[in-house]
Amino acid sequence: MNKRCLLPLLLCCLMSYPVHAEESWTEVGFYGMMAAIKGDTQVGNVTADVDVPFSDILENLDIGFMGFIEHRNEKWSFIGDVVYIKLSADSTTAVTPGLSVTLDADLEQTIAESFIGYRVFEQDYGETQIGIDVLGGARYNKLDLKLGAQASLLGLTASRSRNPSQDWVDGVIGARVQYGHNNGWGASGWADYGEGSDSSSYQLAGFVSYRFENKVKVFGGYRLYSFEYSGTSGANRFELDLDYAGPMVGASCRF
Repeated sequence: MNKRCLLPLLLCCLMSYPVHAEESWTEVGFYGMMAAIKGDTQVGNVTADVDVPFSDILENLDIGFMGFIEHRNEKWSFIGDVVYIKLSADSTTAVTPGLSVTLDADLEQTIAESFIGYRVFEQDYGETQIGIDVLGGARYNKLDLKLGAQASLLGLTASRSRNPSQDWVDGVIGARVQYGHNNGWGASGWADYGEGSDSSSYQLAGFVSYRFENKVKVFGGYRLYSFEYSGTSGANRFELDLDYAGPMVGASCRF
């Protein structure tokens, strides 16, 4: 899968924030992402194409958490975003009478992002406002895989497993554009690009939102998060090139 243009996610830090920067405030929110996963992987000498729809992810989801926090002080923003998911799946296939094969797979991933933003443009147009922030920060990824196979024949059992685990950090730069209206409606777009010693990533997100009395906000949109990682070589080779993409919905509270 070829790397596309600079874009992601949101997210993943991914929502519509108030445009005005005069006062200090903090916003905390939670969201859900109905993502599909596409790309390719290599573990050891085994390569595989990945094309997992959201319905399969939901069926095999053990636990998931997605949340963010932003503190704003005049033109400065301090943003944190965390995504944690744990998936597991198993399948037993009868190859011949008396012979069965059981496959088990577990995936656990944590994505933690932190950014400092600075508002470089802000303008009121009657009842609407537009603001642009430049962003700099870091994105931490930790991925644990557990792959197991077990064959049973007439009461005799043989098994094999692999448990690759890697973590890495990308330095990230990006930008955020926000639009707000005095009637409570708003929109925002987010794009960033990250680079590490063995990895790269990019993110693109767009949202519309509605704010209730300047406190509670609901939002929805679309997020693409793409990452590549190429680590150890040989029998321990571990490579990933994956896209997480799908719609998101969430809510937040500002105080």
